[in-house]
Amino acid sequence: MQDNIIADRMAPYLQLQMYAKFTQLAVKNSCVNMGQGFPNFPPPQFLRQAIAEEALTESLQYTITAGHPRLLKAAADFFEKHMGVKVDTAKEIVASSGAQSVLACVFQALLNPDDEVICFDPAFDFYRPLIEFQGAKHVGVPLKPGQLNSKASILNRFENGKIKFSKEDEWHLDYEYLEQRINAKTKMVILNSPQNPIGKVFSVEELDRLAEILEKHPQIIVCEDAAYHHVVFGGYQPFSYPRCFTHPKLKSKTVCVTSAGKMFSATGLRIGFAMGDEKYIKAIKSAQTYHNFCLNPVLQTATAKCLEQTIDGQYFTEIRDLYEEQSTMLLKGLLESRLNLHCWVPQGGYFLVTDISDVDIPEKYFKDDQDGHQLTKDFAFAYYMACEIGVVCIPCSPYFENKELGSRFVRWAFCKTTETIQDACNRLK
Repeated sequence: MQDNIIADRMAPYLQLQMYAKFTQLAVKNSCVNMGQGFPNFPPPQFLRQAIAEEALTESLQYTITAGHPRLLKAAADFFEKHMGVKVDTAKEIVASSGAQSVLACVFQALLNPDDEVICFDPAFDFYRPLIEFQGAKHVGVPLKPGQLNSKASILNRFENGKIKFSKEDEWHLDYEYLEQRINAKTKMVILNSPQNPIGKVFSVEELDRLAEILEKHPQIIVCEDAAYHHVVFGGYQPFSYPRCFTHPKLKSKTVCVTSAGKMFSATGLRIGFAMGDEKYIKAIKSAQTYHNFCLNPVLQTATAKCLEQTIDGQYFTEIRDLYEEQSTMLLKGLLESRLNLHCWVPQGGYFLVTDISDVDIPEKYFKDDQDGHQLTKDFAFAYYMACEIGVVCIPCSPYFENKELGSRFVRWAFCKTTETIQDACNRLK
């Protein structure tokens, strides 16, 4: 009998532990942390106030496993208003401890050993380990940029304080290749829009094409990771953009995952939701029973109060506008930096990605300083940035099935204060 089966299964993902090393380097070298995707500014005061008030009155006993009734109603009312979809609180929604926990419950509930799950790469790096835990197989289908944008070409689009997204920034999915990767074992497709890390929002035409393909494969469920559905730029409004959960041909086969922590710029809040057809949510509720059993009642009712208070959408328009300003500030700083980067304008989310193919990196950074193994260029670049320039970014190869494809990209987070972004940009000059 083999020892450490789970550890062996997780071995391909141990490189993610290097992120901790970047944090250590950031502290050691007094770096500006533009890597991790959490806001470094305070959450809204109304959230703190709601938590304080609920802590004095809310019972601290078990709540209903699927979520506190007030929370589920507040979420259903909010999403009906902003997405135009009516959600039955008894059958079509469940709350769990953040979007990551929701995803774990979705996979536990809906995947069997040997099922296959298609991930559009670069895909959020937690998907694959969670899929592996179920004994299922992940299959990467890469998105590819249409072109490499030069710094000058993007700077020429800077006008009135904004850099507009254009067709030159699009990342494309090869739908013929997608069809080739689908087979009888394919159980799920994960679609993250806006996508971490590239900030892509899938268009109506792209979702129509996906729906056309999936009509031939009725066994496939769509897991729509909409953690950043309130942060969409350009002509899109918070929560209102092309999405599977509102698509006429995809809605019935879609489980939509969202995050209240992301919505309220409080990633430690750990409140997330899954919404979908009763047959999916019933299974996810069962998984939730053995995963968390129930959530913190104070945080549930406080989150409910915040959803009730912000149902007019004004707060989310303001926070979207802030993130769009910060994304432009960081992108402009990268374009004006000493580094020979290729960039794309994001359509939403917390991040933007740059191509580092033409950046020269000292050879010493290509070897791990602990065991001497060879590093991909994205990790070498990240160490170089932290040690010599004092700015932390995140390598993107862990977001790809094919690590070589991802080794030319790094991720930067713009969910930071103006002072933090300006400090990073100054160091990059």
